[in-house]
Amino acid sequence: MRLRLWIRSALAAMLPVLAIAASACDSPVTERDGSSNEGQPHNPGTPIVGLNCNPSFDRKTAEERRVHDLILEKTGADVRIVFSDGGAGGPCKSKRNRMLSSGEQLDFAELSISEAVQAFNEGLILPLNDLLDQYGLNLKKNVVPEAFKRATYDGNILGIPIENGLLTLNALQIRADWLAKLQLPVPNTVDEYERVLQAFKERDPDGNGMPDTVPLTVASGGALGMLESVFGPSFLPQAIGWWQDADGRLKPPELHPGYKAFLARLVDWNEKGYLWSDMLLSSAAKQQELIAGNKAGSVAATYSGTIVNAGEILRKSVPDYSYIPVVLEGAHGINRLPAAPITYSVWVIFKKNADPETVMKYFDYQGTYEGNMLTYFGIEGDNYTTSPGGMVELIAEDKTDLAKANYYAKYKTVFINWPGKPVWPVNAWVSGEYNLKREQMNRLPRFEPVDSGVFYDTTQWESFPKLDDLNAYLSEQKVRVYNGEIPVDSWDGIVSRWLDMGGRQLIDDRNKQYAAEAVRQSIR
Repeated sequence: MRLRLWIRSALAAMLPVLAIAASACDSPVTERDGSSNEGQPHNPGTPIVGLNCNPSFDRKTAEERRVHDLILEKTGADVRIVFSDGGAGGPCKSKRNRMLSSGEQLDFAELSISEAVQAFNEGLILPLNDLLDQYGLNLKKNVVPEAFKRATYDGNILGIPIENGLLTLNALQIRADWLAKLQLPVPNTVDEYERVLQAFKERDPDGNGMPDTVPLTVASGGALGMLESVFGPSFLPQAIGWWQDADGRLKPPELHPGYKAFLARLVDWNEKGYLWSDMLLSSAAKQQELIAGNKAGSVAATYSGTIVNAGEILRKSVPDYSYIPVVLEGAHGINRLPAAPITYSVWVIFKKNADPETVMKYFDYQGTYEGNMLTYFGIEGDNYTTSPGGMVELIAEDKTDLAKANYYAKYKTVFINWPGKPVWPVNAWVSGEYNLKREQMNRLPRFEPVDSGVFYDTTQWESFPKLDDLNAYLSEQKVRVYNGEIPVDSWDGIVSRWLDMGGRQLIDDRNKQYAAEAVRQSIR
């Protein structure tokens, strides 16, 4: 049910991060100056075309037409949305490229920030600084400055940032009710956590008299990658990100001694039966079934991994179940989670657009509460109602099922984390759990990765043709070590071979761009 209009490769299993507005919604039925348009000639508006990568928002209902017409009255924009299947990558990206190359009208679309940097360097998109100054006052007022900073390259604002509501994305989550049942404290260190794993395996925490519980699993797909993300902070100086050696050179996490120690711990846990035996080959759906079946004691996952398709079912048999996120301290780790960027992607305006002012007016209207709610849920009183706390109920067959709404987010582009309002506003159990988990996750200690502000253009690297092979080799060897096919002590030889395959060039390439970015920022 969670809306996602933008790329989230790091969050692939998560439901999208949304914002909700901060004050009551006025009725959007008048002209911009507040006067009625009764008796006035119809304003055809200026046609603007945007690309949306989620066709499920296209309901083809009369309610969508009403929302369209109200946007037209407020902004003068005759908004036309083109939909494409396949998420933000793949087919949708291909459709965007075809529209741009064929001359078909395309005024705005969502790009990742790295894509926006590349598009700007290729002269495809407009910098928005002047447009925001003239027509984007609501956006400048309500979008957090950090998001605009993240969306700025060489002093140019590349697009309207989509605010991320999570300060950290992935964490270890432990069954707090099982800890209480076994009279165990919440673990603070890796060693304390290992004792919890042993108890979850041996002491029948689910109370069915059978040794069938799984102490540790994952819940969001990508098993080894998720384990790295969650436990890396306990073993490595930059978690699973690139770190700097004594000479200040960036190096991948696999080259740090702490990575070998991390692998050794995983192998030990696997041999002791603390890890789910089917984890590496399982899908996210199968992982969530384990949680739903009251079998998973702790889970490496996105914030939502223990909720959607899992907690919804588990709560029917265990109403008071509770997973709490934690960060474990390790002797040589940073012991904090990497901070998530305030924005991953932006809505850009393409240079060939004949009327960028109208697009900016459309964006800016969504920088108001009224525009936010209209483009998000439709017309208040007809499509939805709002409680004083900001939670929304649909006026539809089902008050909380967005799939059955006659209007949902078709014209939504701008996302703002409105202060004091829930990020997930639908008045359903899932939304409440999302909001609670967000609060818990955002309280965990975090750090800014050393190169968090650098946008790497890997296509310019000499090592670019070898990147797939380099990544595939490391991934294959990690699995072999994890499964016990080869000993952990072989890791040094694996890394040495990776360096010879092209890893040294990759390290040089990354450091060159990192140094160039440092110089560029110092000049600015």
